[in-house]
Amino acid sequence: MIKKNKEIWKEYPLNLGFPTDFRIEFSNLGRMKTFSRLAPKGSIIKGSLQGGFPIFRTTFTDELKPKDAEKLQKLDKEIAELNAEIKNFGLKSPIENKSENLRDKLDDLKNRRAELVKTRSKLNTKFRKKVSKYVAILVHKAVAELFIGKPLDESRKFVIHHDFDKLNNNVENLGWATQEELTERQMKHPKVILNQFRKQFEDKKPNVRSTKLSENDVLFIKSKLGKKGVTMKKLAHQFGVSEMQIHRIKTGENWSHVKTVSELKAEMQK
Repeated sequence: MIKKNKEIWKEYPLNLGFPTDFRIEFSNLGRMKTFSRLAPKGSIIKGSLQGGFPIFRTTFTDELKPKDAEKLQKLDKEIAELNAEIKNFGLKSPIENKSENLRDKLDDLKNRRAELVKTRSKLNTKFRKKVSKYVAILVHKAVAELFIGKPLDESRKFVIHHDFDKLNNNVENLGWATQEELTERQMKHPKVILNQFRKQFEDKKPNVRSTKLSENDVLFIKSKLGKKGVTMKKLAHQFGVSEMQIHRIKTGENWSHVKTVSELKAEMQK
């Protein structure tokens, strides 16, 4: 059994299809570490964010295919020959003393070289793309796979954060869920509840004809009701209203549209 808060590291399989001296590990506490020739002992990294989730992403490139490498080498040879020929023009005599035909020949050589360089650049990009693989690893999913294990139920393919904090990738804060469970949890997200809390005051009026109280006053009263040493009489005196008004707030007869965060949470859990 892993001791609580003890950091354990496991390598995440890259499955590139070609060899590389690069590898990456994740810990049960949600951290990342990469290993390479420049960092043989490992280096802790933070990665970047995608939708608020920490993610590692990079592109790996294998050696070029022999035929593709041969094509580039042939172009390199042609470009080198043109460079040598262009250089010889400058060694024979100053350019201003050359005839018009020689000038045209020199321009032609430079244009051919420019076209070959452009062609080589395009081919190199094309060939490199053929042997490259883009890798993107979401930290929370990698930690769940390595330390919880992939669920047998294939519908449980989403990883959730129990505390809704996308940056808290401790394995104890993670779990697998179905699409339905994920959607249901989103309705209970603190931001959703806060939004509901704010919306209850938009374009709404209290269900009482006249009152000295405001929505903030009612929220304060509701938060104090039931607490030790706080009576409806004291609250009525504090806000200059009758004890009956405080009672109606408590029962929901008045100001029923004003709800505390805990009341909103309770409603969402029903």
